[in-house]
Amino acid sequence: MTEQEINDTRERIKSWLVQEGLFKEEIAQEHLFFQIAAEFPAKSGRHLSIIQPKGHEDVVVVFSRIRLADAHQKALAALPAKERERLVWQMRYDLLFQDCSFEIEPGGGDLQSIRFTREIYYDGLTKNEFMQAIRSNFKCELYVVWKFQEIFGEGQNGRISGPPEPMYS
Repeated sequence: MTEQEINDTRERIKSWLVQEGLFKEEIAQEHLFFQIAAEFPAKSGRHLSIIQPKGHEDVVVVFSRIRLADAHQKALAALPAKERERLVWQMRYDLLFQDCSFEIEPGGGDLQSIRFTREIYYDGLTKNEFMQAIRSNFKCELYVVWKFQEIFGEGQNGRISGPPEPMYS
């Protein structure tokens, strides 16, 4: 890709984000052609980045990360090792069938955060595909939040016995 094509792509992505009320800022990074910070859903405080790495001139990446709250990290660490391992494996299996790639951090076992990425190649980059990628990352993050709320409750120290109560009765 030429520098002009990369700049045009950056501007097109930025304009889509502005149209949807998601754009936050552009961030200069030496190892990237561009990085754009956004927020999805709008005004939610949930941040993501759209990047184009140098050396990959034909792809943009939607990147987000969810960090476990301290209370959830402590609750997870307090689980018996077998139960903790079963929970992490179940999350891996569930996330495997999503459209995003994921990486549990750190890789050695103590779950602190999960990174989600979704690549879009230039030949498939449309506003619809771009917004789908953003939604896919968000759904993966939401899955992690809900899984931890299901297991540990919302800020509660004790375990709850099942899924959250229905929103409507």
